[in-house]
Amino acid sequence: MTEFEKILNDLKNESSKCISCGFCDSVCPTYKSSGYDMAKTARGRAQTGLNVFREITLNDLSLNVSDTFYSCLDCHVCLQVCPTGVDAGKISDIVKAIISEKYKKLQKPEVNLIIENIKKYKSPVPLKKVSYEWLGHIKYGRSDTLLYTGLMYQLMPYTENMERMRKKLGNKLFHIMISMASVIPVFSRFGRPDKRMLDRTNNTLIHIVELLNKSGISFDVLGYNEPYPGTLLYDYGYINDFKDYITGVYNILKNYKKVITVDPHTYNILRYEYKKYIPDFNIDVYYYTDFLNKSMFTNSGKTVAFHDPCHFQGNTEYNGAINIISSVAKAVKPERNSNLTYCCGGPDELLYPDLSMNISKNRYNQLIEKSQNIITACPICSYSLSRNGNVNDLADFLVKCIK
Repeated sequence: MTEFEKILNDLKNESSKCISCGFCDSVCPTYKSSGYDMAKTARGRAQTGLNVFREITLNDLSLNVSDTFYSCLDCHVCLQVCPTGVDAGKISDIVKAIISEKYKKLQKPEVNLIIENIKKYKSPVPLKKVSYEWLGHIKYGRSDTLLYTGLMYQLMPYTENMERMRKKLGNKLFHIMISMASVIPVFSRFGRPDKRMLDRTNNTLIHIVELLNKSGISFDVLGYNEPYPGTLLYDYGYINDFKDYITGVYNILKNYKKVITVDPHTYNILRYEYKKYIPDFNIDVYYYTDFLNKSMFTNSGKTVAFHDPCHFQGNTEYNGAINIISSVAKAVKPERNSNLTYCCGGPDELLYPDLSMNISKNRYNQLIEKSQNIITACPICSYSLSRNGNVNDLADFLVKCIK
């Protein structure tokens, strides 16, 4: 059996488990937010996945299924309620891998641009020097522990600026511009970060370092040489490219015994996905809250609504962030929380901005019902939710609670 045949077999096995009960419809964020489009619900993805398998095995794929699977947020909440254990996120990942391998005509131009940028610049977007200004305000030195940002905070100001450009140009003209850049990736070097968002993310990174310094943690940083971890290569189904890319990243990271991450996406991919493709991976991966000394904080006396990032839930549940915020405030969660959390919509921002905005509005409204003080521990969540109102990053809130 060839590698492609194995992928098709996985698609058949996962999709055929669906009994079309519809339990997943009640928890899938893209269903309601798309105006109840069945093609954008977990059940629709399972059924379409089976159709994709049948088309490929009987003849060839003629269905345009890109929007069904690229719109999936990979929150995997559907798996938590499915009586037969169908994971629509896994199905979406398989189909995206099939598209990247055999059916590039179905690929979104934005995806091609991101993939080419990662290969060429080691980042989804070429970063400007201003994205590294935070390094001039922190203390670090030679150590066997590395503070690895994964560039996630640094990328958010570019996302903000692209969204502003989309609104200014309109969807059609913006799509043409992205299509051109996907053919000539060097055009993406003209991208600029949003100044307001840049100041905000730089300050958050400085605050994370301050918290670690106050806790007595010494570490090194990679500075201008820090590579992106390759998350979107994996998310968009470019598994072979992902394997090659992370070999280079690992050759850098393996010089350290411990790696401290600052966002859930980087934490998750290093801790759980790298090991699947790098047999000798032996680095201890942490999230920065693992090292924070609770005794250095004073209680704020505030009630805060905490948004669970998707990558801290599901089969890889991580409670370090909620535990630390609970030590300085009364942390309450909305009805959708923990392994049934409701995604912020951020992962859909580039490909489906209107859908992403609807999802973020729904989640923001769930949070604001609990408290005016909304906290999250993810730069993507912070960006996405803050489009609706004030949202605090965990580090920014914690710094204010230092004795």
